[in-house]
Amino acid sequence: MRQAHKLTILIVDDHLLVRQGLKHVLQFEYRDIVFGDAGTAEEALAQIKARPWRLVILDVSLPGDDGFSVLREISTRCPQTPVLMLSMHADSQYAARSLQLGATGYISKSAGRTDLLQAVRNVLDGKKHFDGLSRQGVDNEKPAALQAHLSAQELKVLLALAAGRRTGEIAAELTLSGKTVSTYKRRLLDKLGLKSTADLVRYVIDHKLS
Repeated sequence: MRQAHKLTILIVDDHLLVRQGLKHVLQFEYRDIVFGDAGTAEEALAQIKARPWRLVILDVSLPGDDGFSVLREISTRCPQTPVLMLSMHADSQYAARSLQLGATGYISKSAGRTDLLQAVRNVLDGKKHFDGLSRQGVDNEKPAALQAHLSAQELKVLLALAAGRRTGEIAAELTLSGKTVSTYKRRLLDKLGLKSTADLVRYVIDHKLS
């Protein structure tokens, strides 16, 4: 068992089993951990306001406001708190966006126990740990600014549109209505300053998001 000073770790994920699993893994590595847990962005922000945390492990996808919204709040309210983003997506755009918004690390949920513990060690030691992002990308810390302001759901819709999926297909895949997908598309065009789906495709290609 790894010897360590007492830690306060906030785990934010909308799945109870994920939170329990992370606690189980970390308890075997560190002693005297004080855990906090939250299943929504609202609960996470309440916990962050209530006390300081040595580490926040934060899921990208949350009900209501997504994890990126929580990350922005942490970066503003307590920028010294390291945040390890957790996601089911191993794509580089999510890692890059996490970095842009102030996260210290990013790891995919498909990672194994060893990789997770290494990520936690790195982040606690003040090092950056980003799965899916090149070493050069971490060193430069300059991912494209525009997509950094997209929500996780908007980013999913953007990539789906760029992949040629139709509105109905995207709606089924993301469990949304067709009307909601269309709303996301209009919002993407506005935020990115584009005019058509073809422009969105070119944007994804030009910024190497696919």
